Amino acid sequence: MRDIRTEIERINEVVSFPTIVAEILHAISSERVTIPKIAHLIETDAAMTTKILRVVNSPFYGLRGTVKSAADAVKMLGLDETGRFLLAYHMKSRVFAMNPQQSRRLKKMWEHSVSTATVARFLAVRANVQTAGKEYTAGVLHEMGKLVLIQYFPDTVPVVEQMIADLAMTDIEAENQIAAISHAEIGSELGEKWGLPPEFTEVMRCHHAAKTAEVNPLLVSIVRCADILCEQLGHGIGERSTEFSIQEDESFDILQQTIPYFGETDPAEIKAAIAADLEANAEYLKLIA
Repeated sequence: MRDIRTEIERINEVVSFPTIVAEILHAISSERVTIPKIAHLIETDAAMTTKILRVVNSPFYGLRGTVKSAADAVKMLGLDETGRFLLAYHMKSRVFAMNPQQSRRLKKMWEHSVSTATVARFLAVRANVQTAGKEYTAGVLHEMGKLVLIQYFPDTVPVVEQMIADLAMTDIEAENQIAAISHAEIGSELGEKWGLPPEFTEVMRCHHAAKTAEVNPLLVSIVRCADILCEQLGHGIGERSTEFSIQEDESFDILQQTIPYFGETDPAEIKAAIAADLEANAEYLKLIA
């Protein structure tokens, strides 16, 4: 069996995180961020500038005039929305440029990641959780470790899927048994090598074990609850074959103890409320294509 741990360094050279997006994420996370600063970063990439101008001038946003500069585009979208769009656009480009023989799995993973990000944002806003918009970015990134398995260890993927189906294992359990490392650990390794902010790397590492999080347990828990809800609503990646309740996960315990909304709201009501948000998100995704 190939040792994935020893290959992370080589893998990182290929599955590299876009430098410009990393810079933008760091800038948006800074309290000193300004619109001119973000606009300048965008303008260093001609393709990115063209894309964001095309999007902001699309019928989706319904503007009367024409936005002609990156600064005006950022001002119109806002820093959070700009960050969400650029991250989703670049990560989709990277995902779909990978192993063409794994296109079905890659598409499913991409859709799950963006759906999780959308639901995480919905939950954070609805529950008034102060995450500074980071839940969307964390949601997009949380399953990046699976990219490595799909791209570089494709033979392990169907075996893991079979073990989930036949032995009622979770994906984490099956990955550890087959590859001696889980997608959560792989994601954490990549996040550190990419130089991502620690809280995003922690979500990649701890989204299946929220109580082990130390940097930002609330962010991890929001993303994990969104992850589970997407699985239940048909936007999942098959992390387990048996039905399970969101209340069973430790992330729900964390949210229930710290956020009144989660302690007072029926999970079934939460699930029903996010269905429309996911449907609305489908229109937004067309802009990223």
